[in-house]
Amino acid sequence: MPSNREREAFEYATRVCGRLPRCLQECREAAKVSRYGLQKNCGVSRDTIGDIENGETVPTLFWAARMAYGLGMTLKEFVAVLEADED
Repeated sequence: MPSNREREAFEYATRVCGRLPRCLQECREAAKVSRYGLQKNCGVSRDTIGDIENGETVPTLFWAARMAYGLGMTLKEFVAVLEADED
């Protein structure tokens, strides 16, 4: 049986992953970058970006860092936006 901390960690990760699709799309739109433009900026395919924005896949930290860079953000800034969604 998982401990309370393990359950809380799981629930936190689930919430963050649930917010990620909308956060990526909103950051991309705020940067006025299309999926194709983001692909050109960071090398992550449009299909993969679409899958993330549609909630069909969760990016690795490596992909998330590349996409943040492609949006003109640091990973820390991208995570801050993601975390701010919880408020």
